[in-house]
Amino acid sequence: MHKSTKENMDNDMNTTINNDLTKLEQLCERYGLDKKDGFSDTYVEEIKLFKVSSNDDLMPLLYNKGFSFIGQGKKIGYINDVRFEHGYTDYLVISSPQPVECETYILGDEPLIGIYINLDMNRLQRVVRKYSQFVEEEKSKEITFSITCNIRTQVIEEIYIKLLNILDNEAESCMMCDGLLDELYYRILQSSNGAMLALLCQENSNVSKISRTVEYIIKNIDQKISLDEMARLADMSINNFHKLFKQALNDTPVQYIKKIRLYKARQLIIYDNMKTVDAAHEVGYDSTSQFSREFKRYFGISPSKIKENEAS
Repeated sequence: MHKSTKENMDNDMNTTINNDLTKLEQLCERYGLDKKDGFSDTYVEEIKLFKVSSNDDLMPLLYNKGFSFIGQGKKIGYINDVRFEHGYTDYLVISSPQPVECETYILGDEPLIGIYINLDMNRLQRVVRKYSQFVEEEKSKEITFSITCNIRTQVIEEIYIKLLNILDNEAESCMMCDGLLDELYYRILQSSNGAMLALLCQENSNVSKISRTVEYIIKNIDQKISLDEMARLADMSINNFHKLFKQALNDTPVQYIKKIRLYKARQLIIYDNMKTVDAAHEVGYDSTSQFSREFKRYFGISPSKIKENEAS
């Protein structure tokens, strides 16, 4: 490649990144994140804007099913022995709700800003039905990990920029979001990790069976859920279910349920100002003292002190 050609490509990339950041900063002002951190709803129900203004050491986060795009900064996630990096040159696909320990890195004084697009199964099924008319149905029975980091191709970058542009205007968000989101789903289905999403829509695929079980866990987290019950729901033997679940979530079913309970309780205490005893009951603990012990063992701080620790 000629030097001048490479320089032009680098200049184009820098221009795109600068435009991206300018738009994200404008959106922070529109949606009230210019003077605070966190998540904000947007004109599009499926899309949330997020901002973090400081470097964070390991922070527990619960990723819901969806796609994550960062405009600047970087996150490093850990799920037991699995590690991934997420920045402005890629995007995450999360095919099942997943507890993650995250480190956040900002650039200088500039915050980490991005958007999170919740995965709408109705939209995915509709797009997959259309897409399947032109490609052979995915036959693979292999389950890949529930979070994949994907290179942000030019066509996906263009859709991402268009989404940022419409989020600044309520009428454009209403009129254009469906077409852009359908296109985004279609392009992701074409990517190297897109087969995982297609398999989510096949009722009898192992991916779909594990996903249904995870959704059941999330909806019934306040109930006692046995391994037998989960295996029956997935229509699998206990041994096969246990193996495939661990392959997808990097946790055993029992470990995953405990993590979801503790992560959800943490959110209830910090963001909903719920008392420890109520949060414990809400996520299925009969004993508050057992909940407090397991919470402190996992997060390194008692539930009664987590709120003031987050505020400091």
